[in-house]
Amino acid sequence: MQVPPVYRRWVTCPEPRPKASLRLFCFHFAGGDASIFRLWTTKLPASIEVCPIELPGRATRRTEPPITRFPELLEKLASMVRPFVKPRPFAFFGHSFGGITAFELTRWLRRNGEPLPTRLFLSACPALHIRQQPAPRITHLSDQEFLEEVATRYGTPREVLTSEDVRDTVLPALRADLQVGESYRYQPEPPLDVPISSFGALEDPEVSQEEAAAWRHQTTADFRLRMFPGNHFFLAAERRRLHQAIVEDLQFKA
Repeated sequence: MQVPPVYRRWVTCPEPRPKASLRLFCFHFAGGDASIFRLWTTKLPASIEVCPIELPGRATRRTEPPITRFPELLEKLASMVRPFVKPRPFAFFGHSFGGITAFELTRWLRRNGEPLPTRLFLSACPALHIRQQPAPRITHLSDQEFLEEVATRYGTPREVLTSEDVRDTVLPALRADLQVGESYRYQPEPPLDVPISSFGALEDPEVSQEEAAAWRHQTTADFRLRMFPGNHFFLAAERRRLHQAIVEDLQFKA
């Protein structure tokens, strides 16, 4: 499909697969970028075309101003994804901050009469309806205090966060994404008629098994919960098992 280059800045496709039967849109965690899913393009079956989302203010879009408000992010992202969701079936995978984005984008598509994903994969993301109070704001803190809070909240090793490379390349995007998260407010809507798979980690300090399991209340269709070893960032270490679960659930017939 031919689309203007601006759309491809948002919806990347490292390995186009014109004959694939399904597109898998992947939404990164706060401070991340599309490269997180680079290996997914070759490790998943040829029937799946992997399309990682690249938000402004990082990696290949580092010179562009980041978005810091959730309503603006959702509207802009929806306009960029719409051309890609009609030609063939698709699914959404979102990790942490990316899970919130994927969930709300699905609800936006429903509100606007657009095609819906065949399945929604929400990874290291708490069911948003059971958190009555938003997490304390941290984006106003100094760099050192901010990174300390990130380490405590998500279990990120402090030696990683204090590296010069992180401060230079990741910190601006991380601040912007967490500002987006701080501006987000969940609004009740009817459950989706979209199957949901929720992936959690047994040692995640940010998302409990109960919060991962509560996504079952956001769908009237099939629901599956899987808990993996590791902490909030089990995405890389458990990639093989994640891929196996994704393939299984995409083939599952309720």
